[in-house]
Amino acid sequence: MSHRGEPMKLQHKTALITGGSRGIGRAIAEAFAQEGAQVMINFRQHEEAAQATAQAITANNGVAAILPADVSAPDAAQTMIEQTLKHFGSLDILVNNAGVATFTPFLDLSMEELTSVFETNVYGLFAISQAAARTMISQGHGGAILNISSLVAWRPFFKMAHYNASKAAVSMLTQSMALELGAHQIRVNEICPASVETDINRHAMQDPQIRNARLNTIPLGSIGQPPDVAGAAVFLCSEDSSWITGASIVVDGGLNVIPPLGRPS
Repeated sequence: MSHRGEPMKLQHKTALITGGSRGIGRAIAEAFAQEGAQVMINFRQHEEAAQATAQAITANNGVAAILPADVSAPDAAQTMIEQTLKHFGSLDILVNNAGVATFTPFLDLSMEELTSVFETNVYGLFAISQAAARTMISQGHGGAILNISSLVAWRPFFKMAHYNASKAAVSMLTQSMALELGAHQIRVNEICPASVETDINRHAMQDPQIRNARLNTIPLGSIGQPPDVAGAAVFLCSEDSSWITGASIVVDGGLNVIPPLGRPS
């Protein structure tokens, strides 16, 4: 993050962040605003959390607004882009953070549950990325799209075949979009977090047995926090990464390099 007296990395930029009310999304929204961006915070159902995030940003002299929408809805993508343009006048950055996850054994997994996860994690991401890219092209000065994927895109977790597959699709979409949108100076990258404490898993992480088991798989020896992901997000959406596209940054404390027997003592 920029320190006092240093130029802000996202000055004069407008960012739309899906699923921006809590956890990683909130941390990214706050970090972007701290770096000078105007932030549109999308939420699906947690309006109070979205309001709290926006208020925290404005209290720190940042600029933020909130936008209710379900990214899996057929018309949501275009509506969200239009509302962002109406409020801020431009769109420079899209962060696809909205996502859903459930735990179901493969043999018990229904087509309905599989489809529900893909509607948000893949179809919704595709639709809003396409709408955002078209807007960025029409504006004529490029842009950045950042997808929040997961380590499970290539290292599957148990009882999450549908979620694992959805994140693998996100990773390939990231590379495919980068390949085709580079000619328009639109950079597309992804972050693959793991073992990051959020509202979704905080209850489990407070169980000493679960927490210690997880810590034993992380070389850096600590559970990640949303700001750890936000720092990588600022980098990938700023001019610091102006020649990076199609990349995947893993933010997991080193979990991905651990062999099956666990962290060395």
